[in-house]
Amino acid sequence: MSDYPTLEKMGIKSVDNVDKYTLRHQGDTDVLKIYYKRPKGSFLSRSKKFTFMRGRRGIPLEARNSHAFDEMAKISPELLIALEELKSLDARRKEVDPIDPKQKFLSDLDHMEKVMTTKMDEIRRQINELD
Repeated sequence: MSDYPTLEKMGIKSVDNVDKYTLRHQGDTDVLKIYYKRPKGSFLSRSKKFTFMRGRRGIPLEARNSHAFDEMAKISPELLIALEELKSLDARRKEVDPIDPKQKFLSDLDHMEKVMTTKMDEIRRQINELD
């Protein structure tokens, strides 16, 4: 039996490749986006998006002399379970592979330097094309 049955049911077979995830609310849906660690040149997708419809239920209004009901959005139970599994996956990963903060900052700085250099070269090329 798997430690992450909901994630596997959603089609995430290799949970060890999950890098991070984001969750956003969009209208009547919640959008969970899962990002994967992939080697350079891999043809596999870098992310997968899942949408979950929000259920509606009526709740009594707290107004004086009111018997009206207000609609309240209810988060999908499958989404809640998937989020718990993703949190436990993150916790397990941090226990196994603690990241040295100094190395993380140096890595981030190197990445930012590469991005800035590439962007500056692109802008210079566009300026030269204007002549």
